[in-house]
Amino acid sequence: MDKKASSILMIIFEVLAVSLVIYITLSIAHTYASSELTIKTNVAEDVRMMANTLAGIPGDAVVEYPRKVSELTIILRKDGVTVFKKGDPEHVRVDRVFFLPAGYEAFGTLEGKERLCLTKEKRKIVLRECTPVKETEKIL
Repeated sequence: MDKKASSILMIIFEVLAVSLVIYITLSIAHTYASSELTIKTNVAEDVRMMANTLAGIPGDAVVEYPRKVSELTIILRKDGVTVFKKGDPEHVRVDRVFFLPAGYEAFGTLEGKERLCLTKEKRKIVLRECTPVKETEKIL
């Protein structure tokens, strides 16, 4: 076998090896990104950040979570948030802790509802189902 043929075979082998590594990496990343634990963790982190942001802004406000959460149960407390699916054992529930300023309260439970909203009213942050906004109430 001459040098030209062996170098062509080596290039083909390298392309196949690199393609296999890329395929394996992408399939692992896809599996991780679509897992229930990842979804629950992302929702818990997002609600935690939403509560912290609402506590830091003046005035009253309403924030709607942009994704559907109908498969989850979300519990908001003064010191954190818990996210789980109905029937999940304790060890697969996702808890995130946050610290609100003195005098602030956070509470609410959402179970089986598609749309999640956090509402800030004075020093209270309330987790609830979003209600449809009338056309006349929308801010342009």
